[in-house]
Amino acid sequence: VELNTLQVTSVGPELGANSFEQSLSAGKIGILLVFLFMILYYRLPGLIADIALVLYICIMMFALAALKATLTLPGIAGIILSVGMAVDANVIIFERLKEELMIGKSLRAAIDSGFRRAFLTIIDSNITTLIAAVVLFYFGSGPIKGFAVTLSIGILASMFTAIIVTKQLMKCISGIKALSNKKLYGA
Repeated sequence: VELNTLQVTSVGPELGANSFEQSLSAGKIGILLVFLFMILYYRLPGLIADIALVLYICIMMFALAALKATLTLPGIAGIILSVGMAVDANVIIFERLKEELMIGKSLRAAIDSGFRRAFLTIIDSNITTLIAAVVLFYFGSGPIKGFAVTLSIGILASMFTAIIVTKQLMKCISGIKALSNKKLYGA
C-alpha cells in the first residue's frame, strides 16, 4: 500500500509544555474523582482501594525514577490507563465481595471468596494488556515505547496493589469489631 503524506505539523516547546501541564492537571483531577467515587460507592472497601492506589502511584513514581524515565504525554497516558486498570481490578473484587456477603457468608469468608473469584478475571485482563504493551514496545519507537513501558510498569504495580495489598488490608480491617458491619462493605 502506498502512503501519501497529507499534512505535517510540528509543535513548539511552549505548546508542548502547556499540553504536558494540562495532562498532569487532568490526571490529578481524574485520580481525585476516582478516589471520591470509590469511597462513595464502595464505602470502606473503597477507602482501602484508595490507600492501595496511593501505594500504586508511589510504586509507579519510584519505578520511573529508577529507570530515569522522562515523562512524556504518551507516558502519562500509560500511567492514567494503568490507574484505570488498578481501579477496575478493585471494582471486580468488591462486586464479588458484595455478592458473597449477600448470600450470607461471614465477612472474612466473603473476602476470601471474593478475591478468589476475581483473581482469574484480573489476571486475564492484565496479561492480555501486558501482551499488547510488549508488542507496542517491540514494534514501536520513541513515544510509543514510552507508553508501553509506563503501561507495563503500571499493570504490574496495579496487580500487586489490587491482589496483594488490598487483600491484606481488607483482612486486617475485617478483624476489627467496629468495622465488621456488612453495610460498611456495600451489602
